[in-house]
Amino acid sequence: MEIWQQIEILRKSNKTWCFPKDRTEEKISALSIIANKGYPSLICSLVEFLKDDHKEIRESTCRTIIGLFHRINGKRAYYDTLKPCSISKRDIDFYEANFSREQYVELLGISSLNGNGYIREKAVKKLAEVDCVRAIPFLIYRLADWVQPIRQSAENGIKNYKTTSYIDSIVENLPIFEWLQEVEHTDLRRIYQDYMEFVATHNREYVIENFKKYRDKVRILLAKQVSGSLRNGNQELQLLLTDKHCLIRSLALVHFERLAETDIESLLKDKSAKIRLGTLHCMKGDIGFKAVAKKFIADTSGTIRQYARFTLKEFNIDFAKFYNDNLLENKQVIGSLSGLSETEGGQYSDTVKSYLQDNRIRVRKTAFVTLSKLDQDSAYNFAIANLDSRYIGLRNVIIEFLSHMPVHKSLLKARSIYKSGNTDLKKSMLNFFSKVGGWAAISDLMFATIDDDEIIRQLAVSYLELWRTRAVRLFTSPKPLEIERAREIFAFVNIVHKEKRYFETIPVTGLDFYFR
Repeated sequence: MEIWQQIEILRKSNKTWCFPKDRTEEKISALSIIANKGYPSLICSLVEFLKDDHKEIRESTCRTIIGLFHRINGKRAYYDTLKPCSISKRDIDFYEANFSREQYVELLGISSLNGNGYIREKAVKKLAEVDCVRAIPFLIYRLADWVQPIRQSAENGIKNYKTTSYIDSIVENLPIFEWLQEVEHTDLRRIYQDYMEFVATHNREYVIENFKKYRDKVRILLAKQVSGSLRNGNQELQLLLTDKHCLIRSLALVHFERLAETDIESLLKDKSAKIRLGTLHCMKGDIGFKAVAKKFIADTSGTIRQYARFTLKEFNIDFAKFYNDNLLENKQVIGSLSGLSETEGGQYSDTVKSYLQDNRIRVRKTAFVTLSKLDQDSAYNFAIANLDSRYIGLRNVIIEFLSHMPVHKSLLKARSIYKSGNTDLKKSMLNFFSKVGGWAAISDLMFATIDDDEIIRQLAVSYLELWRTRAVRLFTSPKPLEIERAREIFAFVNIVHKEKRYFETIPVTGLDFYFR
Protein backbone atom coordinates (compact mmCIF):
# COMPACT_ATOMS: atom_id res chain seq x y z
CA MET A 1 0.00 0.00 0.00
CA GLU A 2 0.99 3.61 -0.61
CA ILE A 3 1.54 5.95 2.36
CA TRP A 4 -1.65 7.88 1.62
CA GLN A 5 -3.58 4.63 1.94
CA GLN A 6 -2.17 4.20 5.46
CA ILE A 7 -3.49 7.67 6.31
CA GLU A 8 -6.91 6.62 5.01
CA ILE A 9 -6.84 3.58 7.32
CA LEU A 10 -6.31 5.94 10.28
CA ARG A 11 -9.34 7.97 9.20
CA LYS A 12 -11.67 4.95 9.14
CA SER A 13 -14.48 5.12 11.62
CA ASN A 14 -14.57 2.72 14.55
CA LYS A 15 -18.24 2.09 13.81
CA THR A 16 -19.88 0.08 11.02
CA TRP A 17 -23.47 1.20 10.74
CA CYS A 18 -24.68 1.01 14.32
CA PHE A 19 -22.12 -1.51 15.50
CA PRO A 20 -18.70 -0.70 16.95
CA LYS A 21 -15.67 -2.19 15.23
CA ASP A 22 -12.25 -2.35 16.80
CA ARG A 23 -9.73 -1.10 14.24
CA THR A 24 -6.98 -0.43 16.80
CA GLU A 25 -4.64 -3.13 15.58
CA GLU A 26 -5.11 -2.11 11.94
CA LYS A 27 -4.44 1.55 12.73
CA ILE A 28 -1.36 0.85 14.82
CA SER A 29 -0.01 -1.26 11.97
CA ALA A 30 -0.60 1.67 9.59
CA LEU A 31 1.25 4.00 11.99
CA SER A 32 4.13 1.56 12.14
CA ILE A 33 4.43 1.60 8.34
CA ILE A 34 4.30 5.41 8.31
CA ALA A 35 6.99 5.55 11.00
CA ASN A 36 9.29 3.35 8.92
CA LYS A 37 8.61 4.64 5.41
CA GLY A 38 7.07 8.07 5.98
CA TYR A 39 8.49 11.57 5.61
CA PRO A 40 8.24 14.71 7.80
CA SER A 41 5.53 16.46 5.78
CA LEU A 42 3.12 13.72 6.92
CA ILE A 43 3.14 15.19 10.43
CA CYS A 44 0.42 17.65 9.42
CA SER A 45 -1.82 14.72 8.41
CA LEU A 46 -1.18 12.88 11.68
CA VAL A 47 -1.74 15.55 14.36
CA GLU A 48 -5.51 14.97 14.36
CA PHE A 49 -4.93 11.42 15.60
CA LEU A 50 -3.11 12.69 18.70
CA LYS A 51 -6.64 13.14 20.15
CA ASP A 52 -7.99 9.73 19.15
CA ASP A 53 -10.39 8.11 21.64
CA HIS A 54 -8.03 5.15 22.04
CA LYS A 55 -4.98 5.84 24.20
CA GLU A 56 -2.97 3.19 22.34
CA ILE A 57 -3.51 4.98 19.02
CA ARG A 58 -2.69 8.35 20.58
CA GLU A 59 0.58 7.02 21.96
CA SER A 60 1.53 5.32 18.70
CA THR A 61 0.69 8.49 16.75
CA CYS A 62 2.81 10.59 19.07
CA ARG A 63 5.81 8.28 18.71
CA THR A 64 5.41 8.32 14.93
CA ILE A 65 5.18 12.11 14.78
CA ILE A 66 8.24 12.56 16.98
CA GLY A 67 10.20 10.13 14.83
CA LEU A 68 9.28 12.05 11.66
CA PHE A 69 10.00 15.34 13.44
CA HIS A 70 13.56 14.23 14.11
CA ARG A 71 14.01 13.43 10.41
CA ILE A 72 13.53 17.04 9.32
CA ASN A 73 16.71 17.95 7.50
CA GLY A 74 17.80 21.57 7.75
CA LYS A 75 16.88 24.42 10.05
CA ARG A 76 14.71 26.27 7.53
CA ALA A 77 12.75 23.09 6.81
CA TYR A 78 11.33 23.08 10.35
CA TYR A 79 8.93 25.95 9.76
CA ASP A 80 8.18 25.12 6.12
CA THR A 81 7.22 21.56 7.11
CA LEU A 82 5.22 22.28 10.25
CA LYS A 83 3.48 25.63 9.72
CA PRO A 84 0.33 24.05 8.14
CA CYS A 85 -0.32 21.74 11.13
CA SER A 86 -3.88 22.08 12.42
CA ILE A 87 -3.20 22.70 16.12
CA SER A 88 -5.33 24.78 18.49
CA LYS A 89 -4.53 26.36 21.87
CA ARG A 90 -6.76 23.74 23.51
CA ASP A 91 -4.79 21.00 21.79
CA ILE A 92 -1.65 22.17 23.60
CA ASP A 93 -3.48 21.77 26.93
CA PHE A 94 -4.61 18.32 25.81
CA TYR A 95 -1.02 17.33 25.01
CA GLU A 96 0.10 18.41 28.46
CA ALA A 97 -2.60 16.34 30.15
CA ASN A 98 -2.29 13.18 28.05
CA PHE A 99 1.36 12.66 27.12
CA SER A 100 4.60 12.15 28.98
CA ARG A 101 6.77 15.17 29.73
CA GLU A 102 9.30 14.23 27.02
CA GLN A 103 6.57 13.75 24.42
CA TYR A 104 4.84 16.97 25.49
CA VAL A 105 8.04 18.99 24.98
CA GLU A 106 8.44 17.58 21.46
CA LEU A 107 4.83 18.49 20.64
CA LEU A 108 5.45 21.98 22.02
CA GLY A 109 8.44 22.25 19.68
CA ILE A 110 6.19 21.36 16.75
CA SER A 111 3.55 23.83 17.94
CA SER A 112 6.15 26.61 18.26
CA LEU A 113 6.68 26.33 14.49
CA ASN A 114 3.00 26.69 13.61
CA GLY A 115 1.78 29.25 11.09
CA ASN A 116 -0.67 30.70 13.64
CA GLY A 117 0.96 33.33 15.86
CA TYR A 118 -1.34 32.61 18.84
CA ILE A 119 -0.32 28.94 18.78
CA ARG A 120 3.38 29.85 18.56
CA GLU A 121 3.04 32.28 21.45
CA LYS A 122 1.34 29.79 23.74
CA ALA A 123 3.88 27.08 22.82
CA VAL A 124 6.77 29.46 23.53
CA LYS A 125 5.39 30.37 26.96
CA LYS A 126 4.94 26.68 27.78
CA LEU A 127 8.46 25.87 26.56
CA ALA A 128 9.78 28.50 28.97
CA GLU A 129 8.16 26.61 31.86
CA VAL A 130 8.94 22.96 31.11
CA ASP A 131 12.52 23.02 32.43
CA CYS A 132 13.89 20.74 29.68
CA VAL A 133 17.00 21.04 27.49
CA ARG A 134 14.99 20.11 24.40
CA ALA A 135 13.07 23.40 24.75
CA ILE A 136 16.17 25.57 24.22
CA PRO A 137 16.57 25.33 20.41
CA PHE A 138 12.89 26.10 19.79
CA LEU A 139 13.01 29.15 22.04
CA ILE A 140 16.07 30.37 20.14
CA TYR A 141 14.27 29.93 16.81
CA ARG A 142 11.45 32.12 18.02
CA LEU A 143 13.87 34.93 18.92
CA ALA A 144 13.66 35.70 15.20
CA ASP A 145 9.85 35.50 15.00
CA TRP A 146 8.25 38.25 12.92
CA VAL A 147 5.67 38.90 15.68
CA GLN A 148 7.16 41.13 18.38
CA PRO A 149 5.25 39.70 21.40
CA ILE A 150 6.44 36.19 20.46
CA ARG A 151 10.04 37.41 20.18
CA GLN A 152 9.72 38.99 23.61
CA SER A 153 8.19 35.82 25.08
CA ALA A 154 11.03 33.78 23.63
CA GLU A 155 13.65 36.17 25.02
CA ASN A 156 12.02 36.10 28.46
CA GLY A 157 11.62 32.34 28.27
CA ILE A 158 15.18 31.48 27.36
CA LYS A 159 16.43 33.48 30.34
CA ASN A 160 15.06 30.63 32.49
CA TYR A 161 17.71 28.39 30.95
CA LYS A 162 20.58 30.79 31.44
CA THR A 163 22.02 28.81 34.32
CA THR A 164 25.05 26.60 34.84
CA SER A 165 22.72 23.59 34.85
CA TYR A 166 22.03 24.17 31.16
CA ILE A 167 25.46 25.41 30.10
CA ASP A 168 26.15 22.47 27.76
CA SER A 169 22.79 22.81 26.03
CA ILE A 170 23.25 26.54 25.55
CA VAL A 171 26.72 25.94 24.11
CA GLU A 172 25.47 23.26 21.71
CA ASN A 173 22.77 25.59 20.38
CA LEU A 174 24.97 28.65 19.80
CA PRO A 175 25.17 27.91 16.02
CA ILE A 176 21.44 28.57 15.74
CA PHE A 177 22.06 32.21 16.69
CA GLU A 178 24.61 32.48 13.88
CA TRP A 179 22.27 30.85 11.38
CA LEU A 180 19.31 33.06 12.30
CA GLN A 181 21.35 36.21 11.82
CA GLU A 182 22.56 35.07 8.40
CA VAL A 183 19.32 33.62 7.02
CA GLU A 184 16.54 35.52 8.74
CA HIS A 185 18.35 38.88 8.61
CA THR A 186 17.55 39.33 12.29
CA ASP A 187 19.67 41.47 14.59
CA LEU A 188 20.34 39.12 17.48
CA ARG A 189 23.77 40.55 18.26
CA ARG A 190 22.77 41.86 21.70
CA ILE A 191 21.20 38.58 22.81
CA TYR A 192 23.90 36.46 21.19
CA GLN A 193 26.68 38.47 22.78
CA ASP A 194 24.95 38.21 26.14
CA TYR A 195 24.83 34.42 25.92
CA MET A 196 28.34 34.18 24.51
CA GLU A 197 29.57 36.23 27.47
CA PHE A 198 27.68 33.91 29.80
CA VAL A 199 29.38 30.93 28.18
CA ALA A 200 32.89 32.14 27.39
CA THR A 201 33.39 34.64 30.22
CA HIS A 202 31.35 33.65 33.27
CA ASN A 203 31.74 29.92 32.61
CA ARG A 204 35.08 30.03 30.81
CA GLU A 205 36.87 27.56 33.07
CA TYR A 206 34.13 24.95 32.55
CA VAL A 207 34.05 25.50 28.78
CA ILE A 208 37.84 25.23 28.46
CA GLU A 209 37.85 22.03 30.52
CA ASN A 210 35.10 20.46 28.39
CA PHE A 211 36.07 22.05 25.05
CA LYS A 212 37.00 18.85 23.23
CA LYS A 213 33.63 17.19 23.81
CA TYR A 214 31.70 19.77 21.76
CA ARG A 215 31.01 19.24 18.04
CA ASP A 216 33.04 21.07 15.39
CA LYS A 217 30.68 23.99 14.70
CA VAL A 218 30.39 24.77 18.38
CA ARG A 219 34.13 24.50 19.01
CA ILE A 220 34.84 26.91 16.14
CA LEU A 221 32.50 29.53 17.63
CA LEU A 222 33.99 29.08 21.09
CA ALA A 223 37.55 29.11 19.74
CA LYS A 224 36.97 32.47 18.05
CA GLN A 225 35.75 33.86 21.36
CA VAL A 226 38.67 32.37 23.28
CA SER A 227 41.20 33.57 20.70
CA GLY A 228 39.76 37.09 20.84
CA SER A 229 40.21 37.32 24.60
CA LEU A 230 43.08 35.09 25.73
CA ARG A 231 43.38 34.83 29.47
CA ASN A 232 45.57 31.94 30.50
CA GLY A 233 47.75 32.40 27.41
CA ASN A 234 49.68 29.13 27.26
CA GLN A 235 46.83 26.83 28.28
CA GLU A 236 44.34 28.41 25.91
CA LEU A 237 46.86 28.62 23.08
CA GLN A 238 47.58 24.92 23.47
CA LEU A 239 43.84 24.30 23.32
CA LEU A 240 43.79 25.96 19.89
CA LEU A 241 47.02 24.38 18.68
CA THR A 242 46.04 20.82 19.53
CA ASP A 243 42.46 20.84 18.25
CA LYS A 244 41.57 18.35 15.51
CA HIS A 245 39.89 21.02 13.33
CA CYS A 246 42.21 23.05 11.09
CA LEU A 247 40.11 26.25 11.40
CA ILE A 248 40.63 26.19 15.15
CA ARG A 249 44.35 25.47 14.88
CA SER A 250 44.68 28.36 12.43
CA LEU A 251 43.44 30.75 15.13
CA ALA A 252 46.75 30.21 16.93
CA LEU A 253 48.43 32.12 14.08
CA VAL A 254 46.67 35.29 15.29
CA HIS A 255 48.94 35.06 18.33
CA PHE A 256 52.06 34.09 16.43
CA GLU A 257 54.37 36.31 18.50
CA ARG A 258 53.38 34.37 21.61
CA LEU A 259 54.14 30.94 20.18
CA ALA A 260 57.15 28.92 21.27
CA GLU A 261 59.64 27.52 18.74
CA THR A 262 58.20 24.03 19.24
CA ASP A 263 54.71 25.35 18.49
CA ILE A 264 55.92 26.96 15.24
CA GLU A 265 57.65 23.74 14.21
CA SER A 266 54.40 21.90 14.84
CA LEU A 267 52.47 24.37 12.67
CA LEU A 268 55.03 24.04 9.86
CA LYS A 269 54.39 20.29 9.89
CA ASP A 270 50.61 20.62 10.16
CA LYS A 271 48.60 18.34 7.88
CA SER A 272 46.59 21.36 6.70
CA ALA A 273 48.24 23.23 3.81
CA LYS A 274 46.36 26.37 4.83
CA ILE A 275 48.05 26.36 8.21
CA ARG A 276 51.51 25.60 6.82
CA LEU A 277 51.13 28.46 4.34
CA GLY A 278 49.80 30.80 7.03
CA THR A 279 52.78 29.97 9.25
CA LEU A 280 55.19 30.73 6.41
CA HIS A 281 53.49 34.09 5.86
CA CYS A 282 53.90 34.88 9.56
CA MET A 283 57.62 34.03 9.37
CA LYS A 284 58.30 35.99 6.20
CA GLY A 285 60.27 38.80 7.85
CA ASP A 286 62.29 36.57 10.16
CA ILE A 287 66.03 36.02 9.85
CA GLY A 288 66.66 32.65 8.26
CA PHE A 289 63.27 32.55 6.55
CA LYS A 290 64.88 31.69 3.20
CA ALA A 291 66.33 28.51 4.70
CA VAL A 292 62.90 27.58 6.01
CA ALA A 293 61.25 28.31 2.65
CA LYS A 294 63.69 26.00 0.89
CA LYS A 295 62.25 23.07 2.84
CA PHE A 296 58.87 23.76 1.25
CA ILE A 297 59.90 23.85 -2.42
CA ALA A 298 58.65 20.25 -2.66
CA ASP A 299 55.66 20.53 -0.32
CA THR A 300 52.63 18.39 -1.18
CA SER A 301 50.58 21.58 -1.63
CA GLY A 302 50.87 23.28 -5.01
CA THR A 303 50.15 26.69 -3.47
CA ILE A 304 52.99 26.30 -0.99
CA ARG A 305 55.40 25.06 -3.67
CA GLN A 306 54.61 28.11 -5.77
CA TYR A 307 55.03 30.43 -2.77
CA ALA A 308 58.38 28.87 -1.85
CA ARG A 309 59.68 29.15 -5.44
CA PHE A 310 58.56 32.77 -5.63
CA THR A 311 60.26 33.55 -2.33
CA LEU A 312 63.54 32.01 -3.53
CA LYS A 313 63.50 33.23 -7.14
CA GLU A 314 66.40 35.64 -6.57
CA PHE A 315 68.70 32.70 -5.81
CA ASN A 316 68.37 31.34 -9.38
CA ILE A 317 67.73 27.80 -8.19
CA ASP A 318 67.22 25.19 -10.91
CA PHE A 319 63.96 23.92 -9.45
CA ALA A 320 63.48 21.10 -11.98
CA LYS A 321 66.93 19.73 -11.09
CA PHE A 322 66.12 20.20 -7.41
CA TYR A 323 62.99 18.05 -7.80
CA ASN A 324 64.83 15.44 -9.82
CA ASP A 325 67.59 15.20 -7.19
CA ASN A 326 64.92 14.70 -4.55
CA LEU A 327 63.38 11.87 -6.55
CA LEU A 328 66.72 10.20 -7.06
CA GLU A 329 67.13 10.24 -3.28
CA ASN A 330 63.48 9.21 -2.73
CA LYS A 331 62.79 12.42 -0.77
CA GLN A 332 59.54 14.44 -0.73
CA VAL A 333 58.34 12.25 -3.58
CA ILE A 334 54.76 13.55 -4.05
CA GLY A 335 55.77 17.21 -4.00
CA SER A 336 58.81 16.62 -6.20
CA LEU A 337 56.83 14.73 -8.84
CA SER A 338 54.20 17.47 -8.95
CA GLY A 339 56.92 20.13 -8.91
CA LEU A 340 58.54 18.66 -12.02
CA SER A 341 55.31 19.08 -13.97
CA GLU A 342 55.11 22.72 -12.80
CA THR A 343 58.67 23.58 -13.85
CA GLU A 344 58.77 21.94 -17.28
CA GLY A 345 61.14 19.21 -16.21
CA GLY A 346 60.62 17.08 -19.31
CA GLN A 347 64.29 16.11 -19.43
CA TYR A 348 63.75 14.15 -16.22
CA SER A 349 60.82 12.05 -17.44
CA ASP A 350 62.85 8.85 -17.03
CA THR A 351 63.07 9.55 -13.31
CA VAL A 352 59.31 9.98 -13.24
CA LYS A 353 58.81 6.66 -15.05
CA SER A 354 60.73 4.86 -12.30
CA TYR A 355 57.90 5.75 -9.91
CA LEU A 356 55.10 4.35 -12.09
CA GLN A 357 55.49 0.96 -10.40
CA ASP A 358 55.90 2.30 -6.86
CA ASN A 359 54.20 0.30 -4.11
CA ARG A 360 52.45 3.45 -2.92
CA ILE A 361 49.37 4.00 -5.10
CA ARG A 362 49.28 7.73 -4.42
CA VAL A 363 52.86 7.98 -5.69
CA ARG A 364 51.97 5.93 -8.76
CA LYS A 365 49.01 8.21 -9.53
CA THR A 366 51.06 11.37 -9.10
CA ALA A 367 53.84 9.96 -11.27
CA PHE A 368 51.36 9.20 -14.05
CA VAL A 369 49.76 12.66 -13.87
CA THR A 370 53.22 14.23 -14.01
CA LEU A 371 54.29 12.02 -16.92
CA SER A 372 51.13 12.94 -18.83
CA LYS A 373 52.30 16.57 -18.76
CA LEU A 374 55.95 15.89 -19.54
CA ASP A 375 55.84 12.98 -21.99
CA GLN A 376 52.39 12.24 -23.43
CA ASP A 377 53.54 9.33 -25.60
CA SER A 378 55.00 7.45 -22.65
CA ALA A 379 51.96 8.31 -20.53
CA TYR A 380 49.67 7.02 -23.29
CA ASN A 381 51.47 3.68 -23.48
CA PHE A 382 51.28 3.30 -19.70
CA ALA A 383 47.62 4.25 -19.70
CA ILE A 384 46.67 1.68 -22.33
CA ALA A 385 48.58 -1.03 -20.46
CA ASN A 386 47.00 -0.13 -17.12
CA LEU A 387 43.43 0.78 -18.10
CA ASP A 388 42.26 -2.30 -16.18
CA SER A 389 44.35 -1.54 -13.09
CA ARG A 390 42.89 -3.02 -9.92
CA TYR A 391 43.46 0.32 -8.20
CA ILE A 392 40.42 2.48 -8.89
CA GLY A 393 42.18 5.76 -8.13
CA LEU A 394 44.86 5.07 -10.73
CA ARG A 395 42.21 3.77 -13.12
CA ASN A 396 40.24 7.01 -12.82
CA VAL A 397 43.17 9.30 -13.68
CA ILE A 398 44.02 7.04 -16.62
CA ILE A 399 40.42 7.22 -17.89
CA GLU A 400 40.45 11.01 -17.59
CA PHE A 401 43.71 11.17 -19.57
CA LEU A 402 42.66 8.74 -22.30
CA SER A 403 39.30 10.44 -22.81
CA HIS A 404 41.16 13.47 -24.16
CA MET A 405 43.48 11.48 -26.44
CA PRO A 406 42.86 9.76 -29.81
CA VAL A 407 40.37 7.07 -28.83
CA HIS A 408 40.56 4.27 -31.41
CA LYS A 409 43.13 2.13 -29.60
CA SER A 410 41.81 2.94 -26.13
CA LEU A 411 38.23 2.14 -27.17
CA LEU A 412 39.28 -1.29 -28.42
CA LYS A 413 41.07 -1.93 -25.13
CA ALA A 414 38.10 -0.67 -23.08
CA ARG A 415 35.67 -2.89 -24.99
CA SER A 416 37.88 -5.89 -24.35
CA ILE A 417 38.05 -5.07 -20.62
CA TYR A 418 34.28 -4.56 -20.47
CA LYS A 419 33.63 -7.89 -22.14
CA SER A 420 35.66 -9.92 -19.65
CA GLY A 421 35.69 -7.63 -16.62
CA ASN A 422 33.86 -7.77 -13.30
CA THR A 423 31.22 -5.26 -12.21
CA ASP A 424 33.79 -2.79 -10.92
CA LEU A 425 35.74 -2.78 -14.18
CA LYS A 426 32.56 -2.54 -16.23
CA LYS A 427 31.54 0.57 -14.25
CA SER A 428 34.89 2.16 -15.04
CA MET A 429 34.66 1.33 -18.72
CA LEU A 430 31.16 2.81 -18.88
CA ASN A 431 32.58 5.93 -17.29
CA PHE A 432 35.24 5.98 -20.01
CA PHE A 433 32.67 5.48 -22.78
CA SER A 434 30.62 8.34 -21.37
CA LYS A 435 33.64 10.66 -21.16
CA VAL A 436 34.60 9.83 -24.74
CA GLY A 437 30.98 10.43 -25.74
CA GLY A 438 29.99 11.38 -29.25
CA TRP A 439 29.52 8.90 -32.08
CA ALA A 440 32.48 6.78 -31.05
CA ALA A 441 30.96 5.51 -27.80
CA ILE A 442 27.18 5.50 -28.30
CA SER A 443 27.20 1.85 -29.41
CA ASP A 444 28.97 0.77 -26.23
CA LEU A 445 26.51 2.63 -24.01
CA MET A 446 23.53 1.10 -25.81
CA PHE A 447 25.00 -2.38 -25.57
CA ALA A 448 25.52 -2.04 -21.81
CA THR A 449 21.77 -1.51 -21.29
CA ILE A 450 21.24 -5.25 -21.93
CA ASP A 451 24.06 -6.42 -19.65
CA ASP A 452 23.30 -9.44 -17.44
CA ASP A 453 24.13 -7.31 -14.38
CA GLU A 454 21.24 -5.05 -13.32
CA ILE A 455 23.64 -2.56 -11.72
CA ILE A 456 25.42 -2.14 -15.04
CA ARG A 457 22.14 -1.81 -16.93
CA GLN A 458 20.95 0.96 -14.64
CA LEU A 459 24.26 2.80 -14.86
CA ALA A 460 24.31 2.48 -18.65
CA VAL A 461 20.85 4.03 -18.89
CA SER A 462 21.95 7.04 -16.82
CA TYR A 463 24.98 7.52 -19.07
CA LEU A 464 22.77 7.10 -22.13
CA GLU A 465 20.48 9.90 -20.93
CA LEU A 466 23.55 12.06 -20.46
CA TRP A 467 24.56 11.27 -24.04
CA ARG A 468 21.13 12.39 -25.28
CA THR A 469 21.48 15.77 -23.57
CA ARG A 470 24.89 16.26 -25.15
CA ALA A 471 23.80 15.06 -28.59
CA VAL A 472 22.45 18.49 -29.53
CA ARG A 473 26.04 19.76 -29.36
CA LEU A 474 27.51 17.08 -31.63
CA PHE A 475 28.50 19.30 -34.53
CA THR A 476 30.73 16.70 -36.18
CA SER A 477 29.41 14.08 -38.56
CA PRO A 478 29.88 10.43 -37.60
CA LYS A 479 32.31 8.27 -39.53
CA PRO A 480 30.70 5.63 -41.78
CA LEU A 481 31.95 2.76 -39.59
CA GLU A 482 30.65 4.46 -36.43
CA ILE A 483 27.17 5.02 -37.87
CA GLU A 484 27.01 1.47 -39.24
CA ARG A 485 28.02 -0.02 -35.90
CA ALA A 486 25.53 2.18 -34.05
CA ARG A 487 22.67 1.02 -36.30
CA GLU A 488 23.57 -2.64 -35.85
CA ILE A 489 23.88 -2.37 -32.07
CA PHE A 490 20.64 -0.36 -31.84
CA ALA A 491 18.69 -2.98 -33.81
CA PHE A 492 20.07 -5.83 -31.71
CA VAL A 493 19.60 -4.07 -28.36
CA ASN A 494 16.08 -2.98 -29.24
CA ILE A 495 15.04 -6.59 -29.93
CA VAL A 496 16.58 -7.83 -26.68
CA HIS A 497 14.77 -5.13 -24.67
CA LYS A 498 11.43 -6.13 -26.20
CA GLU A 499 12.06 -9.75 -25.22
CA LYS A 500 13.61 -9.29 -21.79
CA ARG A 501 11.60 -6.28 -20.60
CA TYR A 502 14.43 -5.06 -18.37
CA PHE A 503 12.82 -1.61 -18.15
CA GLU A 504 9.27 -0.33 -18.24
CA THR A 505 10.27 1.92 -21.16
CA ILE A 506 12.91 0.75 -23.61
CA PRO A 507 15.88 3.09 -22.93
CA VAL A 508 17.16 3.18 -26.53
CA THR A 509 13.83 4.32 -27.95
CA GLY A 510 14.31 7.27 -30.29
CA LEU A 511 18.07 6.92 -30.59
CA ASP A 512 17.76 5.68 -34.15
CA PHE A 513 16.89 9.29 -35.05
CA TYR A 514 20.58 10.12 -34.69
CA PHE A 515 21.73 7.25 -36.95
CA ARG A 516 19.69 8.02 -40.06
